[in-house]
Amino acid sequence: VPWFALSSLFALKKVPNYWTGKIASDERVIFFPTAASKTNTSHWQVPIHGWIFEPEIESRKRKAFIKVLGKVFKVKDKEEKKLLNQRVMPFTVDNKSMKYVNIKIGNTVHRMPRSLKDGHFFGNITLHENQLLNITSKDGIVNFQAVDKDRIFQGVFHLVPPKGISIISDIDDTVKITNYLDKKEFYKNIFIREFKAVPGMVQYFLECKTQYENCCFHYVSASPYQLFEALDNFFRQTGFPPATFHLKKIRIKDKTLLQLLADPRDYKMRQIEPLLKTFPNRTFILIGDSGEMDPEVYTEIFRKYPEQIEKILIRNVNNATASRMNGVHSEKWQYFCDGTDL
Repeated sequence: VPWFALSSLFALKKVPNYWTGKIASDERVIFFPTAASKTNTSHWQVPIHGWIFEPEIESRKRKAFIKVLGKVFKVKDKEEKKLLNQRVMPFTVDNKSMKYVNIKIGNTVHRMPRSLKDGHFFGNITLHENQLLNITSKDGIVNFQAVDKDRIFQGVFHLVPPKGISIISDIDDTVKITNYLDKKEFYKNIFIREFKAVPGMVQYFLECKTQYENCCFHYVSASPYQLFEALDNFFRQTGFPPATFHLKKIRIKDKTLLQLLADPRDYKMRQIEPLLKTFPNRTFILIGDSGEMDPEVYTEIFRKYPEQIEKILIRNVNNATASRMNGVHSEKWQYFCDGTDL
């Protein structure tokens, strides 16, 4: 058999996804938790957000990159080296574009739109409440999975009631100790150290869940989606309530990488405002820290949607003054050091 015929046959193994949605054996799919909303008394609008990629674990470029980072961070400990490998891997994958994934919700299969250059894909599905009766947990969470013969790629979406309290929270230095203001410590905390919760925040979130009716949680952070699995595992292990994730979409190979260094104000406004508009009859508690622009973002949100904001809680990490909360009534905001202050 001519060599070009063999290479053509090998390439064709990848082609069926274009027509069938079959996930290749060397590919993975991750789904990010989303917030479903009621469109009328009987139907739900369900956003689906996923990412399809090839891990490329044996990539030479990846190994070289990890080696360089290891020297920069002065990694010597085996545990640090293991964490560095785990945390860097999602940044060095081969994103799969122009592919579509079939997902199964209950007994129904839905085809997602094709993936973009960064491997991310987005879909919206309208479901009747009867389709969700036997597959919804007591917390209003619905599990689904990608259609794959041999493996399970599971995702969830949250049924967020039209009325209730929503907690919108930052992650770094708000619920997780990151030390953003010290860049050397910041990167070490991200890449070579186990994540640590801000004291008292798990307890505060659980108290909110008990205290407020229809309480839902949403993480809005400038952290990239490449850290989602590490963050999700951390939140599960420490006991934080389940939440939807609204992170930053970046791609190492193009200019979106610069988004990591961009002013977070515009990004957070673009993430938070749709939540308030999608759930106009819910009230919101905004939680952040003073290390970046959370006070300014939340102040602007309060000015635009005063009736929807229950309160603003800012973890003060740099001796911020009250002037950063100008325009917000004093009874509507509070600085705190850790969760025991709340």
